[in-house]
Amino acid sequence: MLTFRRALVAAAFFITIIFLTTRSSAPAASSAAVEFPKVKPGADKAKQQESHTTASSEQRKSDSHAVQTGGNRGGGSRQGQIPIKDMSKMTLYEKLAYQFPYDVETKFPAYIWQTWKWTPAHGEFEFREQEATWTEQHPGFTHEVITDQVAVHLLRLLYASVPEVLEAYEALPLPVLKADFFRYLILLARGGIYSDIDTYAIRSALEWIPDSVPHNQVGLVIGIEADPDRPDWKDWYSRRIQFCQWTIQSKPGHPVLREVVSRITSETLKRKRSGSVKDLIDKNVIEFTGPALWTDTIFEYFNDARYFDMSNSAGPIDWRNFTGMETPRRVGDTIVLPITSFSPGVQQMGAKDYDDPMAFVKHDFEGTWKPESEQKPPLLQQTIPENFASVVSQHGDRPAVVSLYPSRFESTPQALLKPSITYHELDTLSNELAHSLRSSGVRKGDRVAVSLGNCWEFAALTYAIFKLGAILVPLNPLFKADQVAAALNHLDTKLLIISAVCDRRFKPWSGRSNYDLLKTIIPDLHSGRVESPLIPTLEKVIVVENQSLHHDSPFPPLNTLPSLTPFHTLLAGSSGAGSSPAVTPDSPLSPSETINIQFTSGTTAKPKAAMLSHTGILNNGYLIANRMNLVPTDRIVCPPPLFHCFGSILGYMATATTGAAIMFPSPAFDPASSMEMATNPLYGATGLYGVSTIINTNLRKGIAAGSSIPEPLMNRIISKLGLDQLVICYGMTETSPVSCMTAPDDPFDKRTATVGRVMPHTGVKIVDPTDRSKILPIGERGELAASGYLVMKGYWGDRELTEEVRIPDAETGEVWMYSGDEARMDAEGYVEITGRIKDLIIRGGENIHPLEIESCLFSHEGVAEVSVVGVEDKVYGESVVAFVIAHEAGETGRKGTPLDEETLKEFVRGKMSAHLVPKHVFFVKDFPKTASGKIQKFKLRETAERLVRELEGQGGK
Repeated sequence: MLTFRRALVAAAFFITIIFLTTRSSAPAASSAAVEFPKVKPGADKAKQQESHTTASSEQRKSDSHAVQTGGNRGGGSRQGQIPIKDMSKMTLYEKLAYQFPYDVETKFPAYIWQTWKWTPAHGEFEFREQEATWTEQHPGFTHEVITDQVAVHLLRLLYASVPEVLEAYEALPLPVLKADFFRYLILLARGGIYSDIDTYAIRSALEWIPDSVPHNQVGLVIGIEADPDRPDWKDWYSRRIQFCQWTIQSKPGHPVLREVVSRITSETLKRKRSGSVKDLIDKNVIEFTGPALWTDTIFEYFNDARYFDMSNSAGPIDWRNFTGMETPRRVGDTIVLPITSFSPGVQQMGAKDYDDPMAFVKHDFEGTWKPESEQKPPLLQQTIPENFASVVSQHGDRPAVVSLYPSRFESTPQALLKPSITYHELDTLSNELAHSLRSSGVRKGDRVAVSLGNCWEFAALTYAIFKLGAILVPLNPLFKADQVAAALNHLDTKLLIISAVCDRRFKPWSGRSNYDLLKTIIPDLHSGRVESPLIPTLEKVIVVENQSLHHDSPFPPLNTLPSLTPFHTLLAGSSGAGSSPAVTPDSPLSPSETINIQFTSGTTAKPKAAMLSHTGILNNGYLIANRMNLVPTDRIVCPPPLFHCFGSILGYMATATTGAAIMFPSPAFDPASSMEMATNPLYGATGLYGVSTIINTNLRKGIAAGSSIPEPLMNRIISKLGLDQLVICYGMTETSPVSCMTAPDDPFDKRTATVGRVMPHTGVKIVDPTDRSKILPIGERGELAASGYLVMKGYWGDRELTEEVRIPDAETGEVWMYSGDEARMDAEGYVEITGRIKDLIIRGGENIHPLEIESCLFSHEGVAEVSVVGVEDKVYGESVVAFVIAHEAGETGRKGTPLDEETLKEFVRGKMSAHLVPKHVFFVKDFPKTASGKIQKFKLRETAERLVRELEGQGGK
């Protein structure tokens, strides 16, 4: 028999269901009006805020699948129903968008939602005065007070078609987490107002929206609860501007709520499956479900090109836009209220009156705030294809890859003849390529070698290979036959994808035909089979037909070489613009699995094959983009090659995780093409990687990567390029690759003289190179080691070498990657790379750091490039040798000062101690370098030893 109390609970539940399915009235119009703040002349932030206009109605409806199937809700005509779609292959984000479409033109639903321990149905419930304001002042609203038990049943009804959301809700271990999650879930599904504590300060949405703003253009009303003007705000809040999530007013399906629900669900289920969800405690609430998550998602929404036209924006909207505001502001479809408007604790829990700036409830989660430079976004717990699917769903119509000269070959899909490929097109192309590769025998775990320049084919193949779970092995296109054979044999590679012609650096559209290389690998190209004595595991070779762009490098027609497969056959029947079935790997992918093998760039004589995972590559690109402040509207010119981690991770993965565009000026590095793409307004470039010969005042962002960049060179780069947000990265292939990086807002001297501070989720220590267990004090030079998600899994096929550099801590088990680089760290955490341990010159028992001498010589006006090495010396053990490249004017200074060996020795002698003066100075035209531009000092050292022997043989000193 039902007890009276149980009967009341059941009655409350059924009454709630009736209200949910019948009520959607709007509150009466209010006469109160709030004016917009005036845009002051020169107030860039205010201007940029107004420039973020709401996306068109057509775009919004397309994004949300908004269809009116009930009455005339938005004043428009009734539309027909749409067929029910199969949701089984949708991402979580897509399911939420389909199930709860967003239509900004509808009315705000007349609901007030609260969670409480009991409800009026208990018979013992009595509103206090401040809790009854909505009921008394707004009788047209339905005021629902939901208990935990009712919340469970309500969510089961609303989210029956999205069971992963219900699973996540039930898995949350703390009531406060469930309460946070419930507010987002109920507003996403039904809309209305959620308020933790009903106060006099709350108003109807109509009262907050100025008369000048049509109500059908606003879908979200939020307030500020933290502002840095408050003296003790760091002790109270987690963000410089924190948006209140105690009270939220929204229309159903709003994209901010969709994103928050998606994030909480995904993270909760990940923790549940790893067994760590129970570890969530009070201090986790702010970032996991609370106002920090809410605030971050709102700011991301304000800068999301899916919903806002930011073409006239001065830059991303951030906390500075809202500091000290006293009147409401509009950002697209969102009204932001000033700091006291949504104060949840007015006259409660010790807070002051609602018109007092200190009208706040002090939460119990103190110590969460960190400066922006120290805040770290959470690691992405996804595979690369999972993340890519999310980016495509958000930014499908945005450009993903832009080529100055797109490839052309027989049967090129028409959509690819244009210079720009969208994320949707890239997704379609990679799906088609993946299906074709699978038909060619590629399976999860297989190594697929790609030897191409920077082009859309490489970009699409990257995701095709990743989607299959195969392992991408990028090769330097300049490799000769023996180098290709060595790499493929080392990895037991089955498939090689190579261009017909290899482009040459500095020589646009001039290349080397790969016919002879392929003939060496496969002696009989006419047999119709791949039989390679050099590479026994090789089963298939696919050739990208770029020969039409290289008239000086003949390559026979592929239809005369049946042993080779033309690339265009992988896209047979493709339009390049439609859709293609999703790719399912042979077995589920895991973020920890190897997805890329990068050969180290070769500053040593023997490159090594570093195994990198989804987690390492994906998060490194994501965190680089975060520190650079990349946004979807950015367009980054990337001359560095995709076969190197600079181009593939700092470049491609950083843009691809952001929804920004990567731009390829040429297949191989060409300064003129880079200049054209960076300076021509047609391309709209906002950033530049790795080139120091272009001047463009429109560029803002860029990366200069390298472990040892002399300060004079950095000053010259900044002055020539005018990049006010230039950053420096440091890393190594084995750390996926970046472990340290400057930020755009770092002090100028730190941005030029250091490689910045450690990246989020990364550990860095400086140790004694002779005793790695000894961590050195601040300021002392030693060997740099890095730990964290980014450390490689090891060197393929070389366990012994792996164990030399990838070493677990004896006490904690944490794995550290020892770099071989000499570095020191200051008290603020900035790292300075002072050279390579092995490059250290020991002269007469004194340690000499080549970088110090290089910096000194580089400051001479006649020196274009310089590198210093040590050679054997019978008296002192080692002596200093400098290699110098003079400026184009010849071996003279720019002012006509003779530039010879004695001149440079005297120059150093005037600035440094005598033991640092080079014993020999050799003038050269070029340095031996790796594909990424690093000087191969081991080769310079060999050259120096030979030249010194020749001098000694001639009686020289």
